[in-house]
Amino acid sequence: MTSRVRRWWDEPDHFEWVTQFLRQRGFLRSTQIVMATVSSSASLVTVSFVLGLGWPAAALLAVGLMGALFTLGMTAFWLSRWPTRRQSEIAVTAGTLFVAIWSVAQPNTSIAVLACTATAVTGGYIAFFHNTRLLLFNFAVAIAITTSATWRLGADTDIGTAVAAFWLAWFPNVTVPLAIRSITKAMGAYAEKSGSDPLTGLLNRRGFAEAITHQLGDAPPSATHLGLVMVDLDNFKLVNDTHGHAAGDRALKAVAELLRERCPPGAAICRAGGEEFLVAIAAPRGGVESVAGQLCRAIAELPQDVTASVGTCSIALDHLRARDADSLIDELIASADTAMYVAKRNGGNRVQFG
Repeated sequence: MTSRVRRWWDEPDHFEWVTQFLRQRGFLRSTQIVMATVSSSASLVTVSFVLGLGWPAAALLAVGLMGALFTLGMTAFWLSRWPTRRQSEIAVTAGTLFVAIWSVAQPNTSIAVLACTATAVTGGYIAFFHNTRLLLFNFAVAIAITTSATWRLGADTDIGTAVAAFWLAWFPNVTVPLAIRSITKAMGAYAEKSGSDPLTGLLNRRGFAEAITHQLGDAPPSATHLGLVMVDLDNFKLVNDTHGHAAGDRALKAVAELLRERCPPGAAICRAGGEEFLVAIAAPRGGVESVAGQLCRAIAELPQDVTASVGTCSIALDHLRARDADSLIDELIASADTAMYVAKRNGGNRVQFG
C-alpha cells in the first residue's frame, strides 16, 4: 500500500508528453483556442468580483482594469503560443489562488460558495497536464475556501443549507479532475501503443520507425545521408538508487527536452527504452557526427549531473532507398548501439563513430 501511494505521489508531470500527443495528432491549435476561450470568459469573473465589492469607484475601476488586462493578456498568450511546462504551472497556480481570493473577498456568501466551483476548472487542467502534487494543492485550496464560504453561508442561513452547498461545491472539485485524470491515463496507454513515450513525450520505437520513413520521403536536397545517434546515460541506475526514481524521471525528461532543443529541425527523436535515446537525422555527409558531439557535451552540462555514451553511424540515402529500408534501419540501429557500447567501455561521456 505504501509503495502504491509513493508511486502515486511521485507520478511524473504529464505536460511534455500530452503536448507532444496533441501536436502529433494536430490538436494543439484547437486546444489553444479552447484555453483562450476559457481565459476570455474569466473576464466575467472580474466583473462580478468588482461589482460585489463596496469599494470607492476609483478602486473598483483600477481593480477592474487590472483584471481585464490580465484576462486579455492570457487570451492573447494562448492564441499566439503554447506555454512551457513552467509557464503552465505558474499560470494554473495563479488561477487557483485568484479563485480563492475571489471567494474569500466576496461579501455575498451565496456567490462566495459558487466561486468555489471554479477550482474544478483549474483542477481539471492540472489533471490533464500536470502531476499529483499540484493537483492536491488545487484540491486543498478548494476544500479550504469551500469550508470557509459554507461556514459563512451557514451563519447567514442554516446548517442544512450550508451542508448542501458544501456538497454542491465539493462534488465537481472531485469528479471533474478524477474523470479527466482517467482520460489522461487512457491517452497515455494509447500513446504508448501507438507512437509516443508517455514520460518524455518523445517517439517510441514504433513511432520512430514511422518517422524515419517520412524522413526518407521529405529529406531536403542538401541531405545525402541518414545518420543515427544512440544516446545511453552513464550509470543511470546509480541515479535511481541514490536519489530515487522521481529524480531519475526528471533526468530523463531533462535529456528529452535537451534533445528537442539541440537536434536539427525535422530530426526524429525516440526514447528507445530505459535510459536510451535514438535520434535520426537526414543531413549532409558528416553532419551527424557534429550533432552527436554537441549533444554529448550538452548532456554533461545538465544540472541533473548525468553524462552519456554516444554512438553514431550513417548511410547514404540513395543506398537506403534502393534496398529494404526496414532491415537497413535495424542494421543502422545495431551499428549505432555497438558504437555506443564502445564509448561506454572507454569510460563514457564520449562519442564513438561507427
